[in-house]
Amino acid sequence: MAEIIDVEPDSLASRKEIKPGDRIIKINNKPLHDYIDYLYQSADQEIKILVKKQNGTYENIFIKKKSGEQLGIIFKDIVFDKLFLCQNKCVFCFVDQQPDNLRETLLVKDDDYRFSFLQGSFTTLTNLSDKDLKRIIELRLSPLNISVHTTNPELRIMMMGNKRAGKIKNILTIFADNGIQFNAQIVLCPGINDGYELERTVKELLDFYPKLLSIGIVPVGLTKYRNGLVKLKPYDKAKAQEVLAQINALQKMISKETGNNLLYAADEFYLLSDQKIPFYEHYNDFPQLENGIGVTRLFWHELKEIETEIPDTVTKMNIGLLTGHAGEFALQPVINRFKKIKGLKISSIPVDNYFFGDSVTVTGLITGQDIINKLEDYPGIPDNLIIPEIMLNENKLFLDNLSISDIKKSFTEININTCSSLVELLEVINNE
Repeated sequence: MAEIIDVEPDSLASRKEIKPGDRIIKINNKPLHDYIDYLYQSADQEIKILVKKQNGTYENIFIKKKSGEQLGIIFKDIVFDKLFLCQNKCVFCFVDQQPDNLRETLLVKDDDYRFSFLQGSFTTLTNLSDKDLKRIIELRLSPLNISVHTTNPELRIMMMGNKRAGKIKNILTIFADNGIQFNAQIVLCPGINDGYELERTVKELLDFYPKLLSIGIVPVGLTKYRNGLVKLKPYDKAKAQEVLAQINALQKMISKETGNNLLYAADEFYLLSDQKIPFYEHYNDFPQLENGIGVTRLFWHELKEIETEIPDTVTKMNIGLLTGHAGEFALQPVINRFKKIKGLKISSIPVDNYFFGDSVTVTGLITGQDIINKLEDYPGIPDNLIIPEIMLNENKLFLDNLSISDIKKSFTEININTCSSLVELLEVINNE
């Protein structure tokens, strides 16, 4: 059943007295398994909704609406039946590299094609049934985001610990033949799926163009919690340079064949190798931001866009921007520009990641305890701290379940704000 958590004011649903806590059982006599069913069944201009009210009674509600008009219902989840869990044992799985004391939701390994379509997450397709495949095609659930890693059947089976993983090209062929577009992800592991295997994968994926929209290449992420797991090495400067040289050559080949670039490397490769971040135009509307691809360039582009809004002078204030070590590089142009504001003292505060290990440098994986540890030893803590929203979940909790309030308890004299963009950072500066 589809549980409702909110109803938009003055919407069709509210006028029919559909309320938070109610549950939708069927629309037009068809059960709802997920938000996709809801979208398709509620698209008709005349619909019948079977609702289970909070008091346990059932009610049939008839609604007439204009074409494209929304009901105004917000659900608790986008999957109403059982979540499709991951059946793989990937050698690089980040969930398997986490401590046991994390909140339960962080230890759940989902691999659901519906999240791929609705929210842009990546799915391996190894748990896809014939019924699921038929549904994707019939409903034209496109584009999908697919974790490919390699097109070599034997190697993919080994990397993912699943015999079904070797069927990836067969599934992609079915998708392409039926008009389903997709973005591909490759988590690159040194000595396993890079080098020759990477070239093979990219070239074989290119056979699916134009249904192939993009290929994103990200380095394997390794934490200190790898006891009992396959031994993997992280990419260092020299290896990252080799990867980028290979990617650059492949990009030229792809551009020559298609007239466009489809292949992108994660920002981390450029940071590791001390190479320049590509220009804004290189990323072609940034199709794989969630993979950390183009985030730095987009951030710098935002700085240019807000140039006219940056004040010349502010009331005297001192700001510290909390960040992971990888994010420190991206922040530097911002800090250099904001230092020109009279009355403003601003600096970055890179936080060491003791929770996952020092090889994890991305900002989004910094925990509350790591921030507290950093500030306890930090000389001259600024009066104002900025915490990037990416460190927090929807409940404003860090990965270790600490909250901003927990940090405030340790540092009562400091103002703490959260920001998700430079525009929000400017608002903090202007309002102080």
